Amino acid sequence: MTTFHIHINLSLYFRWMLLLNRGLKMSIMARMLFSGFFAAIAIALPLAALADPSSDRIQAANRQRLIETNRCQGCNLQNTDLNGLKLIGADLNKANLQGANLRSVDLRGANLQGTNLSYADLSYADLRLANFGQANLTGANLSNTHLLEASFRQSNLQESNLTDSYADGNVDVFTSVRQFVDLEGANLLRANLTNAKLGFANLESANLSEVNLVDAYLENASLINTNLTNVKLCNTTLQDGAVNNQNCR
Repeated sequence: MTTFHIHINLSLYFRWMLLLNRGLKMSIMARMLFSGFFAAIAIALPLAALADPSSDRIQAANRQRLIETNRCQGCNLQNTDLNGLKLIGADLNKANLQGANLRSVDLRGANLQGTNLSYADLSYADLRLANFGQANLTGANLSNTHLLEASFRQSNLQESNLTDSYADGNVDVFTSVRQFVDLEGANLLRANLTNAKLGFANLESANLSEVNLVDAYLENASLINTNLTNVKLCNTTLQDGAVNNQNCR
């Protein structure tokens, strides 16, 4: 809404007030009620116009650009619905995907380095070989995702949900090459890893403080300098293959 429209709204307000004072025989209380009502309308109209419809058009255009080119570096895709799309090898470096719907998306080999994925829904997504280095995944839903060979180095996964995620690594018997999810230096404070399969995972220098590891599988995982303060362990398979039940009730 332009300054002209705001001026019109305020002008109407003052005209209403003038009519009240000149022509209407009302009590003081009635005048106060009417003046408050009209004032609210006069102010609300210009404030409602602050929501820029062009922002939705930009996000829609960015979504179409991503679908057509498989690239959208630095794009604003906040709260965008990308449910079920095939974005194999997509370049979303430093894009804003906060609150986006990425459920069941195929992001194998995609570049999401430095991307904002806070509170995004990535449940059931295929994230194998994807790069989430230094990405913000605070509060994101990564339940039932396939994470093998994905990289989350230095990423923020605080309070994220990785329930039933699958990244059970292995070692090739012929080449001795390890396949694993890389979470080195990641912040997983208060994350939920219930029933997560993280065999051979690299969790070196990661923050797992207050993480829920109930039914999690961490055999052969690397936990060098890992912060395990107040983790919840129950039927948890640790790196040496031993099952820990210290927090079961």
